[in-house]
Amino acid sequence: MTTGEVDIGAEALDMGASALEECAREAIHVPGAVQPHGALLAVREDDLRVVQASENTRALVGVDARALLGQPLRAFLDPGSWDLFERALRQSSLRKESPLFLRFAGLAFTVMLHRSEGLVVLELETAGPPEESRTSGTLQFVLARLSGARTVLDLLRSMATEIKTLTGYDRVMIYRFHDDLHGEVIAEAREPELEPYLGLHYPASDIPAQARRLYAKNLVRCIRDVEAASSPLVPPENPRTGRPLDLSDAWLRSVSPVHVQYLRNMGVTASMSISLLRGGELFGLVACHHRAPRLLVPAQRGMCEVLGRVVSFQIEVLDQKEAAEQKLRASTLAHHYVEQVTARLGTSSRVAPGKGEAEKGMLGQVGALLGFVEATGVAVVDESQVATAGVTPAAEDVRRIATWLREVMKEPIFATDSLGAQLPLARGLAAVASGLLVTSFSSEGRTMSLWFRPEIERTVSWGGDPRKVASRDPRTMRIEPRRSFEVWRQTVRGCADPWKPWEIEAASALRAAVVGIVLGQAADLARLAADLRAALRARDDFLSVASHELRTPIATLRLTLEALQRATTRSGEGGLSRTDAMPRIEMAMRQVERCVALVDQLLDVSQLSSGKLSLSFAETDLGELVRRVAERLAIQAAAAGSMIEVRAEVGVVGQWDEGRLDQVVTNLLTNAIKYGAGRPVTVEVAARQGQAELVVKDRGIGIPADAQARIFERFERAVPASHYGGFGLGLWIVRQFVEQMGGHVRVASIEGQGATFTVCLPLVRSAAPAVEGQDVGGS
Repeated sequence: MTTGEVDIGAEALDMGASALEECAREAIHVPGAVQPHGALLAVREDDLRVVQASENTRALVGVDARALLGQPLRAFLDPGSWDLFERALRQSSLRKESPLFLRFAGLAFTVMLHRSEGLVVLELETAGPPEESRTSGTLQFVLARLSGARTVLDLLRSMATEIKTLTGYDRVMIYRFHDDLHGEVIAEAREPELEPYLGLHYPASDIPAQARRLYAKNLVRCIRDVEAASSPLVPPENPRTGRPLDLSDAWLRSVSPVHVQYLRNMGVTASMSISLLRGGELFGLVACHHRAPRLLVPAQRGMCEVLGRVVSFQIEVLDQKEAAEQKLRASTLAHHYVEQVTARLGTSSRVAPGKGEAEKGMLGQVGALLGFVEATGVAVVDESQVATAGVTPAAEDVRRIATWLREVMKEPIFATDSLGAQLPLARGLAAVASGLLVTSFSSEGRTMSLWFRPEIERTVSWGGDPRKVASRDPRTMRIEPRRSFEVWRQTVRGCADPWKPWEIEAASALRAAVVGIVLGQAADLARLAADLRAALRARDDFLSVASHELRTPIATLRLTLEALQRATTRSGEGGLSRTDAMPRIEMAMRQVERCVALVDQLLDVSQLSSGKLSLSFAETDLGELVRRVAERLAIQAAAAGSMIEVRAEVGVVGQWDEGRLDQVVTNLLTNAIKYGAGRPVTVEVAARQGQAELVVKDRGIGIPADAQARIFERFERAVPASHYGGFGLGLWIVRQFVEQMGGHVRVASIEGQGATFTVCLPLVRSAAPAVEGQDVGGS
């Protein structure tokens, strides 16, 4: 493999601006076509008549697309399939009801469902036996590996290996996106004859903004064969909107011509991606490549999605663990420095010295700051003096840097790994001061500490020249992606090693500690350390419960798949018939859905805690929603020996987020069934004084008086986790969602006599709740 080399310093690369802008405008969510290995039908939800169909329906189902238009969908489904489809339509989320196993025009299909622009979209793929030998036991094994990962990198290396084993693709790469959105391959599993891509960087333009949005929305994306001609929709436009149908949620969505050519240029015929999210944002991407056409069956895709969700959650857990440990380390370092300063001043830590004395102590103890972070030099500067330790610029240069900082610093902490790019006079100081970390101890920046790092010349390896990411074919004037992926090396000068998060946290903790001297609050540091240790213990306890809750459905799933594997390997009369196999496959899918539901709950908590929750308000009939949820949970209630009685007034309609309100009702009813001791559960819906009132009452074990306030907190419960499963998150999520919609929830209970939960929601939206699409935080 050849290499190209260039010394370009820290200057920006020329990316071919006009071509990139055209790529970024490509409407990849409305391609007007689907991949040809499946067929797409779109029906109106009011009368369930076909209004759009993919051109390839004749080849796949034996009926011409134009002959389907205007026909009732029911005419093509057998009675059992129609009942399954009709039942799914009553649910708020069709994606969660997928896949369905339906017979269409007499043929068996696996069908994925979703709603788009007023239509119900059905995606049909030929039903076939799942590849059980690759999937049996994999999830349980991976979960065990995840629990042992100490770092995000260890976690992703294990994931790459396991995904390759699970899917059989030739190459599995895991990208991590940097702050500037360019990607780096940090883990890889591949066939030995393939060239390694590990460590290569790829420009942000390889995945434009609209593609990133789709990756964040759809966690798994499969391309069976880049050489297969896509099948257009008939008619091209959605009759309801007059525009091409939005296929953002479609598994079969056809592939952008630019992306097709990109994969061809890489020598890839089939691909799959699994999105990794952190805090609701795209953190990374698992990219699977194959040299021949390849497609996973829905059961395998479902397992990949579960694995992606679990790994995304584990990334957040590991990040939080690292952040807590870094904060504890920073607090400890700051506390030790405070002790040295106070000892220098000859005072007790219980007596706060004056501001002038504290500054004098800092100047006198500058050497103690040298090991505070990983720096080669440090300086403490006040209005008249400069004290240094280690390798630093000359005192006069330090003063000039401090004068500039007092003008530009908007926050008390400043960090850069390329000072010369921001301050021209510092370019000549690169050998000692390319990296700079600053703590200012007052709003006017009178006293500050400055840590320095030298320039480190380094080489970044790119997968192809990043300046040539796209071009225009002069013959066709079409945008073409780059053709070369040979290693291209960029030499970077004028930059130091970036400051790590813990070092910035340490600088912040130092500021808080020094200010604490002046304010007489140094004792708070010890309390902070104790709180952090308690948080780490709480995290470990929670991970133990989460592991137990996820193992139960995975163990059931493994046993089911192993039984199917053994049965499908037998031949002759002892073989497994489709009639016998389908209930077992459906049981396996239910366990996958249970895993997804558990991880969804954890991700809801993450979104609420990080302020990333987005609400979408629309007119919602509360009584109808409650009836749908009660019908959905009827089997679960019957299994517990209970029944659900709904008493709902007609016309209790308000502006709420229907999906989140569905979760509120589901969580309350699930709790009532779980703790209801097999007795009836009553749900009442009424409108009173401008509010909708939802009352869920059970006659079960009840809630002790001392637990009624804390059950709405995270990871809290009124009964031991060993007696009743769950994370202890359901009621906390209920309270968060209700409050975000402008309402409140309360509980009344007598131990041994049941519990009554009452939710009150405004019928008319006030100005207080967040507007549609706005991010809102949890309490």
